[in-house]
Amino acid sequence: MNKTRRVTNRTGALLVCVLVCMGVATTIMSLSTVGAIRARRSIQKSHQLRQTQYLLDAGVLRSARQLQASPEYRGETWRPALESLNRFNPEVVIATEETEQPGVLQVTVVAQMGSPGTDVGSLNHLKTKRSHQFQYRLDAPKSTN
Repeated sequence: MNKTRRVTNRTGALLVCVLVCMGVATTIMSLSTVGAIRARRSIQKSHQLRQTQYLLDAGVLRSARQLQASPEYRGETWRPALESLNRFNPEVVIATEETEQPGVLQVTVVAQMGSPGTDVGSLNHLKTKRSHQFQYRLDAPKSTN
């Protein structure tokens, strides 16, 4: 009878060991999944910030070229039709205003990606916004490029 008791005790101890190992394995898998999701969100946010900066640079160049072409240019809202950025809803707002100095305009360019109604926690639509201000002299010499 002693042999039967030992087998039963060993089976119970073995079952406890298996359950503990499964719990540890589940915890490790859960932590690695959470880490992977955080890394993906971070990479996507970094990518979108970089794309927003490129969009801002394009908006600054666009405003300078428009002012060179026409001194009466006073701004616009530009939504570039880029297939790769359509899901981010890109938009550039260019505004100009007179300064106290005659012939000098204050130009403000704001680039944003992500639509205002989207969920911030969503992986695909984080709202990012960048802006830049500069002064443009209307009587500046024209470039030959």
